[in-house]
Amino acid sequence: MVSFLSNVFKLTTGTTLAQIAGIILIPVVTRIYSPEFFGVNQLFISIAAVIVGISSLTYDSTVMLPKNDEDSMNIFALCALCILGTSVAVGIVFIGFGDWFGDFFGTPLIADYFMWLPFFVAFSGFFMLLSEWLSRRVKFGALSKGIVMKTTSTRIIQIGGGLAAASPLGLILGTVGGTGLAVLLMLRVLKEDVALLKTVTAKRMKELAIRYKEFALYGSAGGIANSMSWELPAFMLAFFFSPAVLGYYALAMMAVGLPMGIVGTAIAQVFFQKASEEKNHTGSVKAVVREIHTRLISIGIFPFIVFVILAEDLFTFVFGADWLTAGTYARILAPWFFAVFIFTPISGLFGVLEKQREQLFFEIATLCTWALIFYVGGTFGDPALTLSLFSLGGMLIWGSKGAYLVKASRAGYRDSTLSLFRYLLLSVVISLPLMIAEYMGLPFLILLGIAGIIAVAYYLLLFFTDTLFRREFMEILQGSIPAKYIDWMEQSGIFR
Repeated sequence: MVSFLSNVFKLTTGTTLAQIAGIILIPVVTRIYSPEFFGVNQLFISIAAVIVGISSLTYDSTVMLPKNDEDSMNIFALCALCILGTSVAVGIVFIGFGDWFGDFFGTPLIADYFMWLPFFVAFSGFFMLLSEWLSRRVKFGALSKGIVMKTTSTRIIQIGGGLAAASPLGLILGTVGGTGLAVLLMLRVLKEDVALLKTVTAKRMKELAIRYKEFALYGSAGGIANSMSWELPAFMLAFFFSPAVLGYYALAMMAVGLPMGIVGTAIAQVFFQKASEEKNHTGSVKAVVREIHTRLISIGIFPFIVFVILAEDLFTFVFGADWLTAGTYARILAPWFFAVFIFTPISGLFGVLEKQREQLFFEIATLCTWALIFYVGGTFGDPALTLSLFSLGGMLIWGSKGAYLVKASRAGYRDSTLSLFRYLLLSVVISLPLMIAEYMGLPFLILLGIAGIIAVAYYLLLFFTDTLFRREFMEILQGSIPAKYIDWMEQSGIFR
């Protein structure tokens, strides 16, 4: 258990540090590059993301499965060949037909940067592959260092390139270079496993490719559907609107997505472990679904209400006056962000309950919904309307997915529904002073002060009215505050 917790701490600490570093450096990047340049970079990343998801034919997901390291190394070599072959094919297609792709996406400027696409696909594919290998070899410290290197070096290269000559090239080189440096750092650890390379043979790679062929067939289909469902908005915004609109959307997604990722990933990991454990012990997961889902609603809804009120002022203050529109887009997308936040952690139930077929159905339904929404919105030529439809559709899609999982877990809707309405009403009532101050046009720093005060009021109220929240908070305190102070708090009646 100690070893397990130690490894988890290494990995999650590195991930969190990397994300925090990325968040801190974003305001510097936004003051160097224009929204149009951000849009070109986002389109580049979105194209690559779809390709990277299938660059190894998802055989990288099988690296952990073989009983012996020799077979795992053969799979590693198989994946490496697939990634290199995909990268070469990408280079031929996108460099050879770069102008056509640029015109198709309504962003001719991106054709100048497709020469970097095969490198990014290769680096990203190897980053995913090495992550699986290092996890198998229980080298979470090395994996954590790779994650930190990727995020921080990306931002540093982007800042340096922008100061030299601000253009999409600086952003793209940062994206490519940061991933490449992370791969080189992780490869240094692989030298300890060089002896295993001698066990790699073409015959064994072929046998393992056949053994895990379902991953290539069904995993690739699911991977494409999942990647496209996340990246399709970027493609459609580029197709119907300008690179600047895509840039505003990219910053909105980045600024909100990174903090959400810090909390959401940790919650998802804990939920998956607890749900799997409960299912093995009791054959049911309804108790843990009720517990964690209602807590997500009570803890998460208040920050999103405050964010809706302050989004535009917050974006202009943090990222600069040129990014007001990104704040508007972020406000529009807030309901969808909230739905993603409260339902993403329980998405692990698809695996726990062995509902992969249903998961693929939701991925395809999401993809089709996005295509319809962006086609309708793009036809009207209004980005705000398009994103409003997207936010509403996203809330319904994720709500439907969550409702299905809650039903499949037999947890029942009553607790979740009551929690949603109760804490939504409470958040709105407590936020009234902030709404009034925003309406009066008070300075942003005063608005932040009011937001801080009402946040303390909300979470204190939650602390004294929610027994489970109070118990979990106490457990956290016991790990960080001397026992004598905990005893004093309990004796004084604070935690009753």
